[in-house]
Amino acid sequence: MSWQRLGELEPARLASARVQAHWAAQVLSAAGETFLSHAPDTSHTAMSWDAEQAALVGGEIAGADPCRLALRPADLTLRLLARDGAVASQLALAGRTLADAFAWASAAVKAHTRGARDAALVHPGYDLPPHALASGGRFERDAGLLDLARWYADAALALTRFASATPGAGPVLCWPHHFDIASLVVLERDPDGEPLRTVGVGLSPGDDFVSMPYWYVNHGPETQRRDLPPLAGGDWFTDGWIGAVLRGGELVAAGDARAQQTRLEAFLASAFAASRALALEAPLEPQP
Repeated sequence: MSWQRLGELEPARLASARVQAHWAAQVLSAAGETFLSHAPDTSHTAMSWDAEQAALVGGEIAGADPCRLALRPADLTLRLLARDGAVASQLALAGRTLADAFAWASAAVKAHTRGARDAALVHPGYDLPPHALASGGRFERDAGLLDLARWYADAALALTRFASATPGAGPVLCWPHHFDIASLVVLERDPDGEPLRTVGVGLSPGDDFVSMPYWYVNHGPETQRRDLPPLAGGDWFTDGWIGAVLRGGELVAAGDARAQQTRLEAFLASAFAASRALALEAPLEPQP
């Protein structure tokens, strides 16, 4: 897959599309909570990007014929995929409620697994910002959904390349709480194997901190320094958390697809190097 040019719509105009897709993705998160073994880091509720499907895809659900649930952001369609990737059934969400989506997913999994997985979906329980979809509102077609899908596709491409070239980088996952897609790089672990020093690299589709899609590189433990190193693009975000940020508007302004990809790669290289150094020099919290 190659980079898709971003900016068909201004990044600041994708907020409503992002909210629609975020709520739709809760179906996949709930399926993970309901049907998969629970992981301590809650990764059983996370999703990955499937380039062939152009979709966010949940973990494999066991049964007579294993399957996965997927969400195509571009047209807000839920799909149930067989193990070979074939589309076994699907549901267009426009005009439907979240309850409709949950009921369809539960029934589709039951039918596909021949009753081996028969349960109403249970949401993991984290809170999302208030929205009409939480109380019976209906999904709507949104002009920004196609562009939003391009942001996720490009992010998955860039992050997969980054993770494959970076020692200690974890899988590229989309997390249903904040709806960001990211990889966590573990720089140092404790004797029990738990991460002590990390750098997170990812794309947020926008949130209360930055209203448009943005790339971030954060680190832990978080530095107490305020003389932060220079970056190749972007800037340091310090309002509530500290991390390097490349806002969507700056990335789009780079120009064509190749220029956008080049700008992102330069930002990630400088931001990761700086964040790695900050994480390694930051004092660890005293252990109990």
